[in-house]
Amino acid sequence: MEKVFVHPECPFSVNTFNLLAEFKENPTSHFYLAHKKDFLKYVEEPLKYILSQVEEQLPDFIKEYINIKHEGFASITEIGDWEPTAYSIVFYLKNIISTVLYISRAQLMLNLENQKLTFGFSSESNNFEAVEEYRLQHYIIDGDIIELLKRYQLPKTYSFCLTQETTDFKLHNWDFNSTIELAKNVYELLEKIFTRSRGVIPYEVNIEVTKIQFQISLESQKILGYSANDLIRKIGQTFKKLFPLFLIFNFYDYNNNYLTQIILSEYLSVYEKEFNPVYQLEKISEITGFQTTQLTQWIHAINRKGQTIIQGPPGTGKTFLAHKLAQHLIGGGDGFSDTIQFHPAYTYEDFIQGIRPQSQDRQLTYPIVPGRFLEFCEKAEACEDICVLIIDEINRANLSQVFGELMYLLDDRQDTKRFITLASGQKFRIPTNVRIIGTMNTADRSIALVDNALRRRFAFIPIYPNYEVLRQYHQREETGFPVNKLTRILEDVNRAINNKHYELGISFFLTKTLAEDIQDIWQMEIEPYLEEYFFDNQAKMDEFLWDNIKTKLGY
Repeated sequence: MEKVFVHPECPFSVNTFNLLAEFKENPTSHFYLAHKKDFLKYVEEPLKYILSQVEEQLPDFIKEYINIKHEGFASITEIGDWEPTAYSIVFYLKNIISTVLYISRAQLMLNLENQKLTFGFSSESNNFEAVEEYRLQHYIIDGDIIELLKRYQLPKTYSFCLTQETTDFKLHNWDFNSTIELAKNVYELLEKIFTRSRGVIPYEVNIEVTKIQFQISLESQKILGYSANDLIRKIGQTFKKLFPLFLIFNFYDYNNNYLTQIILSEYLSVYEKEFNPVYQLEKISEITGFQTTQLTQWIHAINRKGQTIIQGPPGTGKTFLAHKLAQHLIGGGDGFSDTIQFHPAYTYEDFIQGIRPQSQDRQLTYPIVPGRFLEFCEKAEACEDICVLIIDEINRANLSQVFGELMYLLDDRQDTKRFITLASGQKFRIPTNVRIIGTMNTADRSIALVDNALRRRFAFIPIYPNYEVLRQYHQREETGFPVNKLTRILEDVNRAINNKHYELGISFFLTKTLAEDIQDIWQMEIEPYLEEYFFDNQAKMDEFLWDNIKTKLGY
């Protein structure tokens, strides 16, 4: 193999794939026995460790139904040669319900072969005629094609692929008959699972009349770039998502389908707890007034760059928007979002890591303790899907000091080989599923602290007062407030300010009780802000005092 990057915590090595490549060229029992120690060290033990950790992470409900039935290379053939040179570990169904007609050999599998690691779901019938009869009764395969399938006049293989960009789950050429309740429930469950699959690796899906496979394949170079935890997380999450298929194709009672329905219902209740609710951009658009095309562009920028800053004058809803975008990004996945607020006293030690005095057994110790960002990244490592860190008022801290050597990792988030060595000696990189959203008040003079080196590492989303949002809000809430008059006043104020970074935002007035609160809001929140801006122009300030404003509002 050519020289490749190997993660220091990867359970496999270049030797692993060199050995498997040699085995492929010489697939005999003699070769295996001659290199048995190397196979144990580089192939079998690492793979067993990975799967043992995956099994530990699976929910108890899943563990009740699975058992390891097979592990190892394919068996020796009659002539003494070996069949496919892949080392496999397979989860089969536990033999716990004898009354169910078992017609399918479904499995959750993990295969390590020449230059590839494959994991996912596979089902192959042990009883072709029974499965075929069942499928022809309960599934529609592209309408009239079903009759052709009966006569075996067409190839019986149908396939599609689920990618990161997939927005809808569709079984092309393979659909469930909606009149069959169980099949309908199965289809809805699959749709729910796979529309939530936002990982960067697509599922390879192959569907045949007697065989169905949903699996992910990682090439050797990609595998070597992952830590053990990375691989454990990816495999574990894949098994969780594909487990309903394992149940569906292992259980079927011809006389009554209640058993499968109960199993799926129980699994779905567990599954729902594992994933966040989907939060559509259309809902954000309705709440914020931003067009879905604009929101889509922002989401694309966040995913492309890895980190972004929402900037604008006060009162434009920057933090509110950041939280809504975070909800969308983690929606349908197993990720999470967290919020940090920067301030002038915030330090590198708070954010990355630093020495913290601690008392232990009446002795004062000085361990190096991880900061908020390291803690966030450690938690994100255990998730397959996107995790979002919101940094509110990001420009209030000395960013060059707070971020430190993290600046190197922010420079190119697409490069998974970028590591830094922290003061503790720990090697660190930002997980690929982490997104950072900062908010920046452009009216804050500390914006000057954001130097050009940091600016080029972030995408910037500018937002300014959106009067249409104000109108839509009061119309939707039926407040009866004269919002058109208020809008004209705000437009006059912002023309007088004549600086887009200091414009007065609309979030001050997004309240259902604005009619009762408007005087307090204007005198206690708006006037102090304007007094600071018009400190050298009292005549202009007088124009926007409450006594003049209330007349324009008709109070």
